[in-house]
Amino acid sequence: MAIRLTDEQVLAAASDAALVNIVSGPGFGKTTVSAARFGYLHHRDPDVRRGVLGLSFTRSAAGELRSRITARWGHRAVELPNLVTTFDDLHMRMLHHLLDLELVTWPGGHQRLRVIDDFRGIDSDYRWLSTGSYRRYAGCGTDGVITSLSERIAEPKFGFGKKGPHLTVLRSGTSSHDDVRRALRTALKLVPGARDAAVAWLAATYRHVVVDEIYDADELDIFTCMCVADTQTATLTLVGDPWQALYDWRGATPEKVGTYLLDKYPFTPYEQQGSFRFATHQTIELARALRAGEGVTLPPVASTAVDVALGRTWTTLWTVGDNVLPLAFRTVGNRIDAALNLLLDEVTRTKLGRKSFGRQSALVHLGISEEGIEEVLLRHFRPILSELVAGLPAVDALERVRDAAETVSPMPRPSRLKAQAEAQRVQEVERLRLRLTRSDLIPGLTVHQAKGCEWPQVGVALTAAHEAALSAGLTNAQEEHCVVYVALTRARDYCGSLRHEDELDFAADA
Repeated sequence: MAIRLTDEQVLAAASDAALVNIVSGPGFGKTTVSAARFGYLHHRDPDVRRGVLGLSFTRSAAGELRSRITARWGHRAVELPNLVTTFDDLHMRMLHHLLDLELVTWPGGHQRLRVIDDFRGIDSDYRWLSTGSYRRYAGCGTDGVITSLSERIAEPKFGFGKKGPHLTVLRSGTSSHDDVRRALRTALKLVPGARDAAVAWLAATYRHVVVDEIYDADELDIFTCMCVADTQTATLTLVGDPWQALYDWRGATPEKVGTYLLDKYPFTPYEQQGSFRFATHQTIELARALRAGEGVTLPPVASTAVDVALGRTWTTLWTVGDNVLPLAFRTVGNRIDAALNLLLDEVTRTKLGRKSFGRQSALVHLGISEEGIEEVLLRHFRPILSELVAGLPAVDALERVRDAAETVSPMPRPSRLKAQAEAQRVQEVERLRLRLTRSDLIPGLTVHQAKGCEWPQVGVALTAAHEAALSAGLTNAQEEHCVVYVALTRARDYCGSLRHEDELDFAADA
């Protein structure tokens, strides 16, 4: 596969510096240059013992990086000892190494853990905790013994509120990625010899490390990069753009990339100039003005005139046009949401050729395996869609969804929610009905799902706060500003503001 690189990309990808920092904006080819750098390092100094490690922050991003590497360099470039994976996976491997060395001890004596995303739908004691509650996490002291510790949370989130249920889960050898991160973080900071062991393991396992989207890193990710830099025998390449840092909600600390990495170690900078994405005066000028912090007013656009709709939340995306089919109703948090997700999944796959977002979480909540799920959807969920088209009331369709979930799942029947929440689910079914007979559907994605992607025509569902921020000028020091920036830089030809249902109604009345 022939992939032409710019002179700037070649200089960055083929740098012989041990510490490299590549700054690359939207459409500048971040993943392309990361893949080129990975392959160059693989071929520059072959080593059958120490590999090249490629890191990103989500499975989809790691998968995209892996596919770019194999497209340019072949499948052997990603075979062991090389590895392309997520930071979550690397942290698990590092924790397993500390367990093998007996510097850290896991409850129940486990040396290998079953690591899952979280315990929603699996353990009833894992629940929504309100602000000010105490939340349990895995951690240790100087003795290296992992146990269940607690902290008061400043904002509501899912978690274990009691030590007993949390410790029971840990003793079973099952852990969430969050617990792995917390356990490893406390071990590296507090256990004598743990950090040195981690540095030695990294030095013995990898000769080069390439980190894509470095500004999504949290403190542990940055600390891991510092360990690589401290090996003195492994090179470290950082690729990213501070304007596209989106993951503050899961602990990302973009400003600390500068404080603890770029300012502390002698990185050689390579700034990529010129975007391959923006093809019209509108998108070129919009991208320039946003990055310069100038005030911007986004022109209105109809949902029928764009290729994709982007929004901050799934709920917002259901209100910007009946031809917009969001890939989720909301984050799956209970069994009825899981069942509704599977109903939606049947529509997104048949209409858009894409799985719903949260499908795997929905299967976990319902206790259903991926094997045979297509037959389940065909026999139990597709008939509900046919009945909706034929006029079945949304409230009755919701009960049919519960019937289907009870039939296919070993879990109890999804119970009715409180009145307001139940009414919201009925409204979601009604909104889905409006889309079932349309032939002009486009996907609706959250900005987080759209990061790294591009389309010719993009419509963005802006809030009043977003519009005010745009008018005043954005800064990369605020996460919400970065969210808006990412959303408005996905378009090749045109980017416009989508109008919400209430605005459309007002316009019609006028």
